[in-house]
Amino acid sequence: MDRYIELLIEELNKISLKMNSSNETELESADEDESFLKHIENVENYLYGDKMPVSSITGILFEQLPPPERLNKRQQKILSAELEKFLLYFHFELDFPRKYPLHLRYPFIRNFWNEKHVALSFGSSHIELCSYEKENCPFPGYCNICDEAEEQMNDDKNQNNKNKDELNLDELPF
Repeated sequence: MDRYIELLIEELNKISLKMNSSNETELESADEDESFLKHIENVENYLYGDKMPVSSITGILFEQLPPPERLNKRQQKILSAELEKFLLYFHFELDFPRKYPLHLRYPFIRNFWNEKHVALSFGSSHIELCSYEKENCPFPGYCNICDEAEEQMNDDKNQNNKNKDELNLDELPF
């Protein structure tokens, strides 16, 4: 399996180099007006564009990514790091908790290949992996997003109540 992983990483690198050189060529050939129009076109594409499988966007098929159970911890760690770096070339950033181990990320990354998204040529599309349901947390022991969201909602609720208490309808000019 180690040799297969090496070959897969070589393929990722080839595609990344192609992406990098085509992006540089596009930037060099565009003037200011053309760049602005391209930016607007990209924003519209992001909002209204057709979604397509990640495998079509990246050129790497889901079937090329080995099932997690066929990989050891070290292999999953290596592939996770390489695939996350690879996805950045396509403007996808998977949002994992900061301290979530690389080897545990691999099944999430592999599943991402089954999803459909709009192909981007600028910016960054953050992919939420959390449903914000504490009882169904995909990252138990590593995530505090639900706690932070709950705390923020309570703070907002308290602020709204405070604002309502301070509002005196008799003082309004109408």
